[in-house]
Parts: sequence; C-alpha cells; structure tokens
Amino acid sequence: FVRGVRGRAVAVVLVVAGLVGGVAAGSVAAANPTTVTWKVSLMWKGEVKSLAAIASSNSNGVKTWSKTGSCVLSPKSQPTTLTMGSTGSCTLKLKIAKSGNYPAKTSEQLIIRKPYKVGQTGPGGGVIFYVDLTRPAGSRYFEAACAGWSDGTCGGSDLTDPGIVWGCDGTWVGADGTAIGTGKQNTTDIVTNCLETGGAAKVANDLVLGGQSDWFLPSLFELNQMNIRRIQIGGFSAVYYWSSSEFFVDDFAWAQSFSYGAQSGLSNDTMTYVRPVRAF
Repeated sequence: FVRGVRGRAVAVVLVVAGLVGGVAAGSVAAANPTTVTWKVSLMWKGEVKSLAAIASSNSNGVKTWSKTGSCVLSPKSQPTTLTMGSTGSCTLKLKIAKSGNYPAKTSEQLIIRKPYKVGQTGPGGGVIFYVDLTRPAGSRYFEAACAGWSDGTCGGSDLTDPGIVWGCDGTWVGADGTAIGTGKQNTTDIVTNCLETGGAAKVANDLVLGGQSDWFLPSLFELNQMNIRRIQIGGFSAVYYWSSSEFFVDDFAWAQSFSYGAQSGLSNDTMTYVRPVRAF
C-alpha cells in the first residue's frame, strides 16, 4: 500500500475489511444451536403418542427416528407414532439434519413404561391383582389369568375355570410356602416331586397363555389377594380354589373360598377350581 495510489490503497483496505466482516457475520449465524425439547418420559403399556407430541425442535431439518427397547415406531418408513411396549423401557433417538443456520443434531430420550396398577391388563392378557414395587424384580406384579384361561375374555365372560384335583395324595412334596412370592417355587416343587400327571400345579405350570409360559398355581396368600380383587379380575365361581400350598398333613392342601373368604385344607383328591397366575 505504501507504493500505491492513496485512494486505491484505501479501497483495497475497505474491501478486505468487508470480507472479514462478512466471514465473522456468517460464523455467528451458523452457530445458532439446534435444540430438542423432549416432552414425554413415561408412557403406559400400549399407549400411542405422535412423535410430534413426544419431541419438538427449533430446526426444520429432516428428522430421522430410531428406537431400542420395548416400543414400536409406526410406520416403519418415516414413522409418525410411538407405541409403548409391555416391559422394560424404550430409548428413542432423534437425528436432525442440518438446515440453514441450524447444525445437525442427535438427541436421545429414555421412556419408561409406567408402573402397572391393580385392575389393569397384564402382559399375559390377564388382570393385575397385586402390586408391590418394594419386592425383588420379577415379583413386583402378579397377574391372574382370565376366566376359563382364555385370551381377552377377562370381565363379563361366561367361561368358567376347570375343576382339577390337587394330586399326589399321601405324598409330601415340600410345597410349604404360603406367603406372596412363594407360589412359583411351590409349583416347581410339586411338578418335580410328584409323579402324577394332570394335577392342578402341573396343568398351571404347562399353561401357555397370552404369549407367556411362566404361569403357576398361586400360594395361599397370593390366592387370598385374588379373592380380595375377585370383582376386578372377574369370572370366579363362588366355591373353593386350589392354592399350591400344602396343608399340615401330606394328603391335604390349602384352598380358598371365593364365596365367603374362608381358607381351608381340602383332601388332595378333591376336584375344585383352579386359576393360574404369573409374576413379573
């Protein structure tokens, strides 16, 4: 600039200054942050929400959704809704492409299935009759099968539960648990130590219903909870139901009346009603 014409030098300086200013202004504009606002963190099993109601962004960039865990995106191509699964949780991922001055962004949200409540439909299609979230995982919820052990007929069904003998008359099998949470082990003990086939525990243990194969004969106290919630569960006969709990002698087992609530020991060869349950 020293050797040039003064006016020309000034013009060059102004042009350079303008370029620097333009780059600086463009850099500021490109730094606008892309934000994602998640609006949902809990959903009921089977609940359906639009993706627009779950998350929003200040960018108009193309959105790509993916998920892991217990949930379903629909439709598979360019999904618009999320359906919550029956177990565990769902991690929803949103990728937003660059748009104008808004850079690309990826954001994730953990969506947890809301705890079941008594009276709701369980994963096996039955009715939740007992909830205790302080219990160990796998035994916090107890679900009773529908009347007649059929799918989708809980409440208002004219189906009846089968009458079955407890079995193993005169044989002590070690199924001595009565508390909530002991029915599964009782059932295992009966199936393992009783050589008879077709007894109440064996039939309950072999049941596959609602896509679940972990049904069992309830313990005495589990059965009592079913009696307390009998209206919500539905379909009970007003007589005795077998528990998986052995009585004080080897040819009797505990049963629960669903008419007046009494708990009594019945002879193992008595044919009375059975309603399987499962815990999860």
